[in-house]
Amino acid sequence: MKLRRYSWLTTLYILVTFAAGPFSQKARAELFITEYIEGSSFNKAIEIYNPNSESVDLSTYELQLYSNGNSSPNMTQALSDSIAPGDVYVIANPSAVAAILAVTDAISNVINFNGDDAVALLNGGAIIDVIGQVGFDPGSEWFSGGIGTQNETLRRKTDIFAGDTESSDVFLPD
Repeated sequence: MKLRRYSWLTTLYILVTFAAGPFSQKARAELFITEYIEGSSFNKAIEIYNPNSESVDLSTYELQLYSNGNSSPNMTQALSDSIAPGDVYVIANPSAVAAILAVTDAISNVINFNGDDAVALLNGGAIIDVIGQVGFDPGSEWFSGGIGTQNETLRRKTDIFAGDTESSDVFLPD
């Protein structure tokens, strides 16, 4: 059994989600990205959260990387395995530092973004969450409210219960 190190925000999110009860669980049934790590060099990872009360099979899910404002994915990675209820699934670049790889469930070269690339999580071909804006190049990074996407770790706010399904809408990291 792998030990999982949760960020404090993920832990709070899990507590809030399960305290909300069964009605809330039905309203938040889809997976979504809870953490985006865009560090120097290859220190990059994506954390996907399962808000459900049952495990989710990842065989219908994939990650897509849209580099430099492309409207078509440059890379796609089919996912496998499953995510336990209330748990996270971390995918990292294979060349990330040992501290990132120690909490990683899978490695993939699709985790090769650099702050100005969009990353989308799909289920059955439909986008269920996206970090960035597909088809738009923001320059070196997306930036708003003093928060950017280059060499940063972004964590979803605890009051967010679903992913951003609009891949072409304006992306504000704050």
